[in-house]
Amino acid sequence: MRHDDIAIAIGVCRDTLTKHFEIELSAGAAARRMEVLQALFIAAKKGSSSAAKAFLAADPLLGVPPVPAQAEKPAAVSAAPAVAAKLGKKEQAQADAETATDNTEWASLLGRTGTGIQVQ
Repeated sequence: MRHDDIAIAIGVCRDTLTKHFEIELSAGAAARRMEVLQALFIAAKKGSSSAAKAFLAADPLLGVPPVPAQAEKPAAVSAAPAVAAKLGKKEQAQADAETATDNTEWASLLGRTGTGIQVQ
């Protein structure tokens, strides 16, 4: 049934239905989707090319699993320089913003503390 029809049948508005029964509605929709996909799969195995196309179009693509974080190896005594950890986009933007005035004519007016213009 459509959500509107279910709401009318139990005497509530659609927003109330989705607010209080979101989990049940999602579980029911997922169960019906699985039934449809199972029927398409069975029909595709019997040789229906249109069922095979529909099944493959509806099948969610699997993503690449995340790479597990490797434990840091103890630093060996060597002459190799230490590599700094790569920053994320926001962290890199913040680091760039903090050093933006270095070697400029504004460096003497702007402080490195992030408090803004310093009055002299």
